Amino acid sequence: MKYPNFAVAGLLLTLAVGIPNALAPQAIAAEAATAAVVPATLDALWKSIDAKSAELKITINRGALDQVHHQAYAIRDLVAALPGMSKSLAPERLAKVQAGVKFVATLAERLDATGDAKDAAGTKQNFEKLSNVLASLRSNYFSPK
Repeated sequence: MKYPNFAVAGLLLTLAVGIPNALAPQAIAAEAATAAVVPATLDALWKSIDAKSAELKITINRGALDQVHHQAYAIRDLVAALPGMSKSLAPERLAKVQAGVKFVATLAERLDATGDAKDAAGTKQNFEKLSNVLASLRSNYFSPK
């Protein structure tokens, strides 16, 4: 009567393999909802960054902190495309852009964490830092008005 143990082991193995695979499409769909389409030109890219930043500010101001990660990671993805479109920048400016890209990625993670924790003050603080970093990045491309 040791055969029932094999059936239980088989069932457990099926569940262990099947449940993560069944949840994978949901994780992929959530990532796809966060992903941003990267425009082909630098001007269009900055317009997209500005639009997502404005959306993020609205999301924070209305208190939908559990939704902050969508815009934060979209901004991260858009900003990550800047170095590839920045080959005409002087090497020192390109280095600043690359450093800024890394910091934006860090701030996106912080925004996600403070948003998930429902930490409104921390989320607003991280958004201010992100806004400052974006302004600093922009200064490598455009003269201040």
